[in-house]
Amino acid sequence: MSISIPQFKAAMARVSTQAMILTAGCRTKNDILHGMTLSSVCSLSVHPKPLLQFNLHLPSYTSQALHDNHGQLCLHLMPPTSRSVFLSRTFAAGIKTDRKHFDVKPEDGEIFHEMTTPFAHIGENNYSLHDTGRGLVPVLNEAEKAFVCKKHEVFKVDSHEIWVVDVTDILSPNKHYEAKQLGGLLYYQRGFHKVGSSLQER
Repeated sequence: MSISIPQFKAAMARVSTQAMILTAGCRTKNDILHGMTLSSVCSLSVHPKPLLQFNLHLPSYTSQALHDNHGQLCLHLMPPTSRSVFLSRTFAAGIKTDRKHFDVKPEDGEIFHEMTTPFAHIGENNYSLHDTGRGLVPVLNEAEKAFVCKKHEVFKVDSHEIWVVDVTDILSPNKHYEAKQLGGLLYYQRGFHKVGSSLQER
């Protein structure tokens, strides 16, 4: 028995996931910056060292930027705010000036587009550049926490890359959220949500 793509998508839309924004490292402040919204970030291990993992749909300018810059990146835990929704939508958008870029049909038959320059749509006052010692990574000012990472391992599976990254630093870009525990920005049924009330345990 085989399942259909719409059936699989409908079932997965019921799963709430953490929406996080990835920003790829660069060499200088004059480089074109890349990044994208992810719903696949999760903790892989704590010992012997903290590792996170996520996946990227190929082809991808963000993936290319990661490979070109020693796998330096930042993963942003976004608070459940309207500003976070705007940023997440911007980094997830598939708008292109040149539609020939990445017009490929993967196995599900849908044309995939990645936003080429999301930073051009948010303004320089919305992020800063963090020096990792091997390059720079953009850090979004709205983020509750920012996980500065570097490549540990990369695996290609069909039309995706699975990235495992070392967490080298954890920043608190927005001090307004420092003392709050907000649960991040959740993605569910193609919309953004926040954590609700706790369930009573019996």
